[in-house]
Amino acid sequence: MQSRSILIPLGGVVLACMAVLNPGAAVAVEPVAVAVADFDYIDPTGGVMEQERVVAERLRTLAQQVREGLDQSDRYRVVLLECAPGPCSAGRTDPAELLAKAKAVGARLLVFGGIQKMNTVIQYGNAEVVDLEADLLVFDRNIAFRNDSDEAWHHAAKFLVAELMKENLVR
Repeated sequence: MQSRSILIPLGGVVLACMAVLNPGAAVAVEPVAVAVADFDYIDPTGGVMEQERVVAERLRTLAQQVREGLDQSDRYRVVLLECAPGPCSAGRTDPAELLAKAKAVGARLLVFGGIQKMNTVIQYGNAEVVDLEADLLVFDRNIAFRNDSDEAWHHAAKFLVAELMKENLVR
């Protein structure tokens, strides 16, 4: 019984030593600055012109939902990209300029991608993340979703955020 009474105070000493030897363990980690570019869209099916406004709104909403999903985590702090005139996307902005704009607003990571309509039922796309400090592609994921509805696009955004959160994007 006497050895048990020695172990209890000894355990406290061990924990105190661990805290002293690893001071970073108790310090909160600063959220990583991430810029989410607008997503591009390709419709090789020759979609109706009136759909362009609907698609533009869905693309805007998709990017906004990804921004909000990342910003709500403790790991990321979203910084906003600004391009004139029009969207900041990998397909519409010169790549060197897009990278420079992301760095200028203090981003460590840049998320970008695009969606392509395959037919009236299936859409697929790709999302990528570049670590601007390491100059390295750290995330490359294909996404696909069925249906061309606001709900389907919303689920695609949630899926993408979940996939981004699974990864350690800063190495």
